[in-house]
Amino acid sequence: MPDPASNSYGDLNVLSPDPICAALFLPDMDLPVSKTEGHFIRSHFAAPQISTAGWSLPISGDVDNPVTLSYDDLLKMPSHEVTCLMECAGNSRSTMQPPAEGVQWNNGGLSVGTWKGVSVKTVLERASIKGSATDVLFVGADSGTESHAEGTLVYEMSVPLEKLLHPDSILAYEMNGETLPKDHGYPIRLVTPGWYGMTSVKWLEKIVVMDHPNGGFHEMDYWIYPATDGKSDAKARRVTNLKVKSLISSPEKGDIIAPGKHQVTGVAWSGAGAITKVEVSTDDNRTWHTAKLEEPNGGYSWQHWFFDWEVVSVGNSLIRSRATDSAGNVQPMLATWNFRGYEVNSIHSVPITVRKP
Repeated sequence: MPDPASNSYGDLNVLSPDPICAALFLPDMDLPVSKTEGHFIRSHFAAPQISTAGWSLPISGDVDNPVTLSYDDLLKMPSHEVTCLMECAGNSRSTMQPPAEGVQWNNGGLSVGTWKGVSVKTVLERASIKGSATDVLFVGADSGTESHAEGTLVYEMSVPLEKLLHPDSILAYEMNGETLPKDHGYPIRLVTPGWYGMTSVKWLEKIVVMDHPNGGFHEMDYWIYPATDGKSDAKARRVTNLKVKSLISSPEKGDIIAPGKHQVTGVAWSGAGAITKVEVSTDDNRTWHTAKLEEPNGGYSWQHWFFDWEVVSVGNSLIRSRATDSAGNVQPMLATWNFRGYEVNSIHSVPITVRKP
C-alpha cells in the first residue's frame, strides 16, 4: 500500500508547484488507464495533511437524519467502482486566442483513472434527504486565498441532486486499486464521471444537502462568460458535461519523420455519449480520412484511435484530428472564446516535419 502522504506526480509536467498543477504527457494517453503517478493533478490550494484516525464526514442540511461517518464506516458500506476520464475545465486553455487567464494548460490536463468508493446515493439515503433538496454542497479541507476574492476561502462546490443520484457518482477512497494518494484527495474525494473535474472535490470535510445551488466563489468562477455581441448581455452558463474532443498522442509537435508508412494515434471522448467517428487530416484541413476507432470501454473513458499514413511529400505537415459523438456533436475547428478559457475542445493540430534520411 503506498504512503498517501507521498507526492504522486513523478511522471508529470509540473506547471505550478504550489499549489500543485501537473499535466500528463500526451504519449501516455496510449494506456487504457493512466498510471497513478501519471494522472494529471489540479489543486486550487495546498494539499492538507489529514489522518483518518480523527477524520469524519458529517452529512447535514435538508435531511431528516443527519449522520457523521468515519473512514471505517465508508469502507464497510457497499462499494462501487467506476473507470472514467477526468479533464480539467481549463485544459487546452493555452491554445485559446486571445489568451485567457488561469493556469496555462496545454493539452495534458486529463487522465483516466479507476476509482473505488461508495455511491453518493447510498450515503444520502442513510441521511434521508428531504423532498425539498435540489443540490448537495461538498466542502474540501483545503483553503487559501484567490486574487479576485477577499479573505481565506475553502474549496467547495455544489452539485445537482440529479447528477448525484446516479450510482457512478461516488465518494472515492481508492484510485487504481490503491489507497487514494494525498494529491488526489486522501482520504475521500468526490468523483462525478462525465463532468469536468472541478466538481470532483478533494479532501472532503463535510456534505450539506441544500434546496438551492451554493453559489460560492469557486462555483461561480466555473461559469462560461462568452463575449457579448454589444447589443445584449451575454448568457452565462455553468460548466458541467465534458465536450466532444480528440487529441493526438503520436506524432508529437516538432517531430521529424521520414517518408514512408507511419501511424497517427490518439484518444477521443465526450460527456454526451460514445465516440462514433474520428477523422484525421494530414494536409492542413484540405482532406479528412476516417481513423480506426476502438469500441467504448464503459461509459466514461477515452477511446483510442489509429490512422495509417503513407507519407510521400517532404516538408512541413500539419496533422489534425476531429471527433464526433453519438449525440451528433462534432469537435469544432475553434472552440467558442470565453474569458476564463473553459471547455476548450478545438481541433488538435500537430505540426511536424517530413525529411528524407
